[in-house]
Amino acid sequence: MDDIVHIRKCLSGHRDSFEPLVAKYKNLVYGIALNVLNNKAEAADVTQDVFLKVWASLARYDSQYSFKTWIARITVNHCININHRSKVMVAWDEEEVERITTDRGLPEDHALLKEKQEVVRKAIDELPEMYRLIIVLYHQQSLSYDEICKVTGYPLSIIKNRLYRARKMLSEKLRDYAGNDRKGDEGTWIAVNHGT
Repeated sequence: MDDIVHIRKCLSGHRDSFEPLVAKYKNLVYGIALNVLNNKAEAADVTQDVFLKVWASLARYDSQYSFKTWIARITVNHCININHRSKVMVAWDEEEVERITTDRGLPEDHALLKEKQEVVRKAIDELPEMYRLIIVLYHQQSLSYDEICKVTGYPLSIIKNRLYRARKMLSEKLRDYAGNDRKGDEGTWIAVNHGT
């Protein structure tokens, strides 16, 4: 069933129609929260808070926009507010770091891969929040440019510019490590070194 059908049912008093929306978007909300706040318990709390906010604001939702981007924007704003209070950095799970930093199947040496992942994770954590957030939304949450524009409220030119700058900053942070790469894998730093 389409999101808007559930939303209309919720607005007409059918509270149980909210459950399919929660089921559909809870992983998105939790994933953004976890990767901005770096704390599983806090991310779970934020997920609950976001859905309470969404429920309370449902009448203000504009159906000309994607519900996914609307809920992602609420999540991002909520996390940024928390992050400004606590100054916590982004968490990256190993699978996502590997996706950003390696070609499939490279490198064969598992220990070297783990070392590279940790270096990249640390470099991402050190990015200024405005760049780190774009990396999270684009690489971690796989949002399109258009969706990121709607979530952040920034025009496409700023999103592309920040993603480019974030990759450039990561490239600079990782240059020494890449230069010392014992294997010399050309594909290892591909996502960091090329723009979209």
